[in-house]
Amino acid sequence: MQTIDPETIIASHIEPGESVQTAFTAYVNAGLRRRVIGATDRRLIVVRSGYFSLSDKGLSWADPLDQVALYGSYSVWLKSGLNTGNAYVRIRRANGSTVTFNPRNSFIGQTGSAEANIKKLFALIPGRV
Repeated sequence: MQTIDPETIIASHIEPGESVQTAFTAYVNAGLRRRVIGATDRRLIVVRSGYFSLSDKGLSWADPLDQVALYGSYSVWLKSGLNTGNAYVRIRRANGSTVTFNPRNSFIGQTGSAEANIKKLFALIPGRV
């Protein structure tokens, strides 16, 4: 199976006239599942992915940006004062449900990727809970 980049996966789910602003991978359900998260100029898009190989397993949901909200802050998981590379952000969807993501670029290493991806979301999504 061929691995593709997150932006290409999100681009395959956008509508005419939309442009991808950011795209990255995230882990959900205590790290047991992987998703591709993308924000366009209009929507927040979540696509199911293969766990070990980044792939498009179908659209999970896509909500308008003005109907989703981020919880006021995010948390970085520290162990003995060291950054583990995990940071968690909660998103309230348009239907009122909440989803927690750990937006790491890979399962191992890259301790700053989750925090950098969360900062991108906070810059693009205006709503706060």
